[in-house]
Amino acid sequence: MIALLTAVALAAAMPVLPARKASRLVSTAAGKTPRPVVLHFWATWCEACRDEFPALRPQLTRLPSKGVGVLLVSIDRPEDRQRAQQMLADYKLLKVRAVLLDAPNPRPVARAVGEPGWDGTLPATFVFDAQGKLRKSFIGRADPAALKTAIRAAAK
Repeated sequence: MIALLTAVALAAAMPVLPARKASRLVSTAAGKTPRPVVLHFWATWCEACRDEFPALRPQLTRLPSKGVGVLLVSIDRPEDRQRAQQMLADYKLLKVRAVLLDAPNPRPVARAVGEPGWDGTLPATFVFDAQGKLRKSFIGRADPAALKTAIRAAAK
């Protein structure tokens, strides 16, 4: 049964967005209702991302039910979309909304998320308030407790 559900989830292709749509990631994660947002950037080739997912998974999967928008943003190449989806399945993150951002150059993405100093280092997690203002950046692995604190602060 689990294998069937995984196959069905993988069949629903992860959307591929061009880099020019990076400025819409926060609104995509928020949906129709303004709310705090967490954008988490990762890639299948990123060993630190693989190390971090188990620690962040409990929060990432629970946040939407607590009124926080979450978007997992893979920066893999579009042709690696299936590998990215499989990685999400491996880490039991298929229930969390995800996109693949075709952005070989991190500079426009960094500007779009409001963190011009970000050089594309992965993993990277950004916390926004309900107005879409960047409140906290985690470049490299995010400590789950620090992420929880940042999300609480953004929700005020």
